[in-house]
Amino acid sequence: MIQAQTIVDRTLSMLDAERSDRYLFDQDFEPAINSAVEWMVALINSAFASNKLSEEDLRELTRIKVFQPNQFSRVKFDSAAVGEKLWTILAVLTEIQVTPNQQPPILPDPNVSEYYDYLTYVSSDESAGRLSLEVWSENRKNIFKAGNDSVLNGFKKYGYLNDFDYSSTGYTEKGEIEIRPSVAGQFVAIAYLKYPEPITDIGDSIEFPDTLTDLLVQKTANYISIKQGDGTTLYGVTENFVQTLLAAMT
Repeated sequence: MIQAQTIVDRTLSMLDAERSDRYLFDQDFEPAINSAVEWMVALINSAFASNKLSEEDLRELTRIKVFQPNQFSRVKFDSAAVGEKLWTILAVLTEIQVTPNQQPPILPDPNVSEYYDYLTYVSSDESAGRLSLEVWSENRKNIFKAGNDSVLNGFKKYGYLNDFDYSSTGYTEKGEIEIRPSVAGQFVAIAYLKYPEPITDIGDSIEFPDTLTDLLVQKTANYISIKQGDGTTLYGVTENFVQTLLAAMT
C-alpha cells in the first residue's frame, strides 16, 4: 500500500513547498489524491479491457467471498452487507468447497440471495464465463457453449450474465448477476476487486501497490497545479510526464 504521507511529501517536494503552508491537506491534498485515485481506477479499467494488467497487479484489492444465489440463480453484491464497494468482478466460481464445511441453508426469502461473512472459500470445480446479453440468449440451448442449460452432466459449462436491475412491484432486488445452469440452493464464490477507499486523513493508506507511487504523485501534483491555471509550467510538465508513464504502463 501507498502511504498518503508519502504522496504529500513527494508532491510538496515537486512543488518546491516542503516547508511552506501554501498547500494544506484538507483543502488541497485530500481532494487531489482522491481525484488521482479515481483517475487511476479509470486508467486501470482501460488496461484490464485490453488485457494489459492482471489481478496480481492489484493484489491489495483482490477478494473472494461466498454467496448463495436466490431461486432464480441470481446473486446481488450488496456493498453494505459485504462492507466494501465492488470495483469489478474477476471470476464467478461454482461447485465450491467452503470452510467451515456445511450444506447451504434454506434462504429466508427465496427471492433474495445471501452473503455469508463467516464462510471462507476453499476451492472450486468449475467457473462461469462472463457473457453478454446477446450471447446469453443465444447460448441457452447450444450444448457446446457456456451458459447452456441443456447439458447438466460433467460436460456442462457455466456462464454468468452481468448485473441487471430485475426489480418490479413484486420483486425488489436490483443489480444481480445470473448464473446458468442454475446454481440455486448452492454456494458460489465471487472473486472481485474492491474499490479503493478514499482517504480522509494524512495517516491513511492508499490501496494501490507501491509500484504506482510515482504515477500517483505525478497525477496529484497535476490536480493541484490546475488551481494555478493550466497554462503554468508545472501543469505542462506533470501532464507530459503522466502521459509518458501511461505509455510505459500500458
